Amino acid sequence: MASSLLIIGMLRAEAPTFSIPHGIYHEAFRLSITSPIQGATLYYTDDGSDPREKGQLYDGSLNINSTKVIRSAVLVGDTVWSDVATASYIFPQSLLSQGNKPFGYPQYWGKYCQISGIAIADYEMDPEITGNKTYSTYVTEGIQTLPIVSLVTDRGNLFNSENDSIKGGIYIYTGCPVGDGTGRGWERPVSFELIGGSANHDLTVDCCLKLHGGHGRLPEKNPKHAFRLHFKGDYGPKSLKYRVFGKRAPKKFDALVLRTFFGYSWQHWDNAQRNKAQYARDLWTRETQAKFGDPISTGQYVHLFLNGLYWGMYNLCERVDSKYCSNRFGGLEEDWDVAEVDGGAGNYHAAIPVSGTIDAWNRMADLIYDLPNHSSYMHLIGCGSDGKPNVKYPPLLDVDNFIHFMLINLYGGNTDWDHHNWYAYRDRVWEAEGFRFICWDSENVLVSPTENLTNKNNRGCPTGFLNRLMKQGIFAHHFHEEAQKALTHGGPLTPESALATWDSLSNVIELALWDEAARWGDYRRDVHPYTSQGSLYKPDGTYASERTRLLKQYFPVRTDNFIQQLRNKGWFPKAEAPSIFVDEIEIGYGVQPFSIQSTLTITGTNVYYTLDGSEPVSWFNNDAGALSLTAKPYSDGENILMDFDGQTIPDTLTLRAICNQDGEWSPIVTVRLAVYDPDGLASVAEEKPKMEGIFDLSGRRITARDLRQGIFIINGKKKIVR
Repeated sequence: MASSLLIIGMLRAEAPTFSIPHGIYHEAFRLSITSPIQGATLYYTDDGSDPREKGQLYDGSLNINSTKVIRSAVLVGDTVWSDVATASYIFPQSLLSQGNKPFGYPQYWGKYCQISGIAIADYEMDPEITGNKTYSTYVTEGIQTLPIVSLVTDRGNLFNSENDSIKGGIYIYTGCPVGDGTGRGWERPVSFELIGGSANHDLTVDCCLKLHGGHGRLPEKNPKHAFRLHFKGDYGPKSLKYRVFGKRAPKKFDALVLRTFFGYSWQHWDNAQRNKAQYARDLWTRETQAKFGDPISTGQYVHLFLNGLYWGMYNLCERVDSKYCSNRFGGLEEDWDVAEVDGGAGNYHAAIPVSGTIDAWNRMADLIYDLPNHSSYMHLIGCGSDGKPNVKYPPLLDVDNFIHFMLINLYGGNTDWDHHNWYAYRDRVWEAEGFRFICWDSENVLVSPTENLTNKNNRGCPTGFLNRLMKQGIFAHHFHEEAQKALTHGGPLTPESALATWDSLSNVIELALWDEAARWGDYRRDVHPYTSQGSLYKPDGTYASERTRLLKQYFPVRTDNFIQQLRNKGWFPKAEAPSIFVDEIEIGYGVQPFSIQSTLTITGTNVYYTLDGSEPVSWFNNDAGALSLTAKPYSDGENILMDFDGQTIPDTLTLRAICNQDGEWSPIVTVRLAVYDPDGLASVAEEKPKMEGIFDLSGRRITARDLRQGIFIINGKKKIVR
């Protein structure tokens, strides 16, 4: 619980303290509020309003026996107020009696945007669930399985119907992208608490609250709106320094998003989507991107309360902008370009800057649409025409990241993409890496196991870029390699791995879904059917059926279907990649241990290999591929370790192998092998130089991460070591 100070002259007015911390409680208690200043007066509220404006005099302990939000402030003399202290006390049993007419809240919300009428307000926890002995237990238990986010503010900031940019409620004037857009950009003060969960969160901070999203703001399409939290000095601290996501993300944030699960949710306007609601699709794409080793917008499930009213299950995640980049990767906020395409494409300069400028993006697009010009591709990846890194041509595209991003969305069959719903970012100052893409708002995935998006080709968007890049042989083969890694040998998009990612999410919300069902599962049946009459959606209904379908009919077959789609497009070779065996056990990608007594063998058609990490076939300015001088032909059954013929086998080997079938090259398979050390553990050398420490050059900060990427400063000039 934060203790803020307001200083006037020599007087310090400290915020009050509560005798009981915020949290989840099951039994009533007496709450005492204490002023640190003798003789000062305490005021408090229990409806979310500011006690400095609407507070009542505190004259004794308060009885807390149901969910309450208590706010308090200290008044010294007649004029000096402290900041407001806020604490939320959540009683799971209170959820069962949350009705549809909370005191002071309106019966109607904002006007519909694309149809006539005004949105009927809905606050109730459905009595068919809360009144059922079994289901009600799930509700009270489920609320305790996720962290609690409590947003506390004057209810007028949310629900005031006055059309005024200062006084109007942001839940009434949602700032829809269609219509007059009233409310767009409105912001209100709020107390943000993050409580409990497996990490035992304990955070209270004042910040700025906005609505978030696109068509999810339309009341007729979605009554459960998303929010955005901004941390800035006018409302509280300039940034939040707290481990919201543990060590998976930085501990400094300038903005967070409370995503609502709009697509494929129980409150969605389309019945087909409601019947397939799973609440894990968007997070699945982000967690899968993390499995590739790429940065993501980290997220976690939370339960949201607004002024003590349960509002449903949300996804709290990082907002992607220049501040996200600065906090996560270093450098200054103004160093970063962040781009997106907002709406339909058609012009490859259609991207707009979220932050920074669009100049580098346009240079990248120009080079991509100049392909298959060999020099243009080399310049795109930061090399001269000779294929060597050249500081005259800073990298404009992170090829590996881009391929991973495309594979995830094509595999998932993302039907609400790529004319929007993604971000790309690049460091404009250091220029060490090209644009990287981040999965975002990917709710329309994992629906049909036969969905095929390989023919999508939106100019100026990722699919348009991919179609141009695949005309360049060196890129096309690299795409084949990355697809092979992703879709075989336990890669992120193999059936086992993709399903494991899914289970890691759906298992977390098994009980929490009952709270969501009680809050929103009846909305399209009882409140506003809109385009079609819904039913009471709950975890043991259509949710369970869709989960079973995904487990038995989607993940087991999607990988093979996707590989065939790539082959039909010419984006995956028909020639099968070789298989590599250590002691007759097939191994996959990554680091594999072996001993000097091991046998190392390969199977495949017309296999060639190298042991020094070099490519057995080169596509440098040769789309057909040319066998390299270092490649050796493999004889069936040969133990490759015999190549050393009595010589000492190095501690590590990088084996790269390829097949040729009917004149077509397969993807290259790369395996790093490490000899057992005396303790029986593999010793693996770093592929890239690694240095420790933080260096400062001409006022610019270089992080240890930069140095691990192989960035060095020589005579004031940046050098990139690959």
